[in-house]
Amino acid sequence: MRTYYDIQLNDRTIAKRELEGEAVVKAGRYLIAKTLLDLGAATVDPLSPQNPLIFSAGPFAGTSFSNANRTSVGCKSPLTGGVKEANGGGTFSYGLGQLKIAGFTLLGASKSWVVIHFRKDGSIGFDDAAPYLGKGNFEANDMLHAKYGKKVTVALCGPVGEYQGLLGGIAISDKDGRPSRLAARGGVGAVIGAKKVKAIVVDLDKIPPFHEAKKVNASIKEYAKMLQADGIVTNF
Repeated sequence: MRTYYDIQLNDRTIAKRELEGEAVVKAGRYLIAKTLLDLGAATVDPLSPQNPLIFSAGPFAGTSFSNANRTSVGCKSPLTGGVKEANGGGTFSYGLGQLKIAGFTLLGASKSWVVIHFRKDGSIGFDDAAPYLGKGNFEANDMLHAKYGKKVTVALCGPVGEYQGLLGGIAISDKDGRPSRLAARGGVGAVIGAKKVKAIVVDLDKIPPFHEAKKVNASIKEYAKMLQADGIVTNF
């Protein structure tokens, strides 16, 4: 079972729903396209509060399964006007998975710049983002780690996203905590900037429970052996 959140930024109300089975598996592009259609995003201005911004993690997020921790970020694209799914590596979905979160949708727009904090106790905080505005990604990232600690992962709106530049992406923490992985296609950084969300911080915790944990662990090991036996992978 995984939790999905719908977050109204204008009044900071949160709707929580539990997902099971197939609903957890249908993450990424499918979830993004379906959500945008259900919410009528085709008719909205991409940089208006009415454009949903969706973060989606896969069913094995939170484990060491290779490629299981990529993050799908979606919205109506301000560049193309169509459905956009920007896919980024790093540890953001690793953190979401460890908190048993399947994803979340940001709705509306915050009145002031905010940092959203997913805490490992299950609560969600909204903190003032003013100290981080105008900073480069690495400087802002260092400041965020100074406040929230080392055991967190971050999705960050950079300076280009702040002024809603259409080439803006969302910087995601790599395994060393650096904001070096990017969900960059389609102008998703401009959309998070339009919502005045400077950063999303997720606490790191532990590998989440699975229905058949032994089978999951065996599959992780088997897949890792296959990758290590592949010459292209090892040479790369």
